Amino acid sequence: MKKWTTIVLAAALTVTAAPVLPSAHAADSPTSIVNGTAKPVSYELLGGLSDGAVSFWNKSTDRYGFLDTNGKTIVTAQYNEVKPFSEGLAAVRKGMLWGFVDKKGKMVVKPQYERVVEGFSGGLAAVKKTGGKWTYIDKTGRTKLTAAYDEVHEFKDGMAVVWKRKGASYLGGFIDLTGKEIVKPQYAMVNVFSEGLAPVMKNGKWGYIDKKGKSVIKPQFDGAAPFSEGLALFLQNGKYGYVNAKGKVVVKAQYTGGQPFSEGRAAVKVGGSANDRTGKWGYIGVTGKLVIPAQFTDENAEIGAFKEGVAFVQRADFSKVLIDRFGRVLVDLQSDDVTVGEFQNGAAVVNAPVGPGHYYFMQNPLKSKK
Repeated sequence: MKKWTTIVLAAALTVTAAPVLPSAHAADSPTSIVNGTAKPVSYELLGGLSDGAVSFWNKSTDRYGFLDTNGKTIVTAQYNEVKPFSEGLAAVRKGMLWGFVDKKGKMVVKPQYERVVEGFSGGLAAVKKTGGKWTYIDKTGRTKLTAAYDEVHEFKDGMAVVWKRKGASYLGGFIDLTGKEIVKPQYAMVNVFSEGLAPVMKNGKWGYIDKKGKSVIKPQFDGAAPFSEGLALFLQNGKYGYVNAKGKVVVKAQYTGGQPFSEGRAAVKVGGSANDRTGKWGYIGVTGKLVIPAQFTDENAEIGAFKEGVAFVQRADFSKVLIDRFGRVLVDLQSDDVTVGEFQNGAAVVNAPVGPGHYYFMQNPLKSKK
């Protein structure tokens, strides 16, 4: 299940990784926890929803497959490792090699790659054969671009981060969808493009560049996240704030924690420090005003972003609830040991560790009331 981790602003992009799946638990039926809005699933491990599908693990065979949001198997559990669906395809590993399947379970790009970077974005996926160079393929498996870099990433907002080794370190730059090097590798740390801008670090400070490589917000922050809904989270002197695309600070650095904006709301932490889990979380609007008072804790669970009008939060007594954009409780989950993923197309994955099949699909409570 996807976790909503507070942005670690000082971290560079990871290169490639296995899908992060939650650990399994055991116990008995959790149906009442979700007030009849969840559908039991007979698997002990589910990933997060992506592109209308969710990965599952078959314990008896130790293999992965995919379900749709009705719990129907769309890709049988036959793979050693899988990555989330994106743009209709998912990377799957059989033995030591990666290929791509569609939502009917058809292998559309046969296993032949030693490494893949997540999945398709902008119609392209980054892959690498044993002993070969990084290339970007289309959905038929045809090579469209060859990338002469040591590490590459998927495209975001029409640009991909690329890395070149320099001595014991790496320098990051960007290429566009044609493979043209727009920003030569020169930055010790970078993040992805979003809304036309990307955070980059220069001389120990973060700023933003545009798609021509021009500095549009001078390096001045201790950390910086990609833009979301016209604002970007930044860190300065141990406090978080938000800046707009013109470089104007819209919400001054005053919070000890923060998350990107989603559906007009951003979670912020009041009290404690940036390095601990004390303090309380609330939500601000785009003007920076607290619209949901700081009352939630992330001591045992992450604070959720709003998706489809709903966010998963943990109250001070460690009980878990789903709230709407005004802080009203939609569903009391009646447990301090349950998590709910982000909603997509009216559904979310629930992990309620009180039953043998304790992963579930939950209907969006806002849609179920209509």
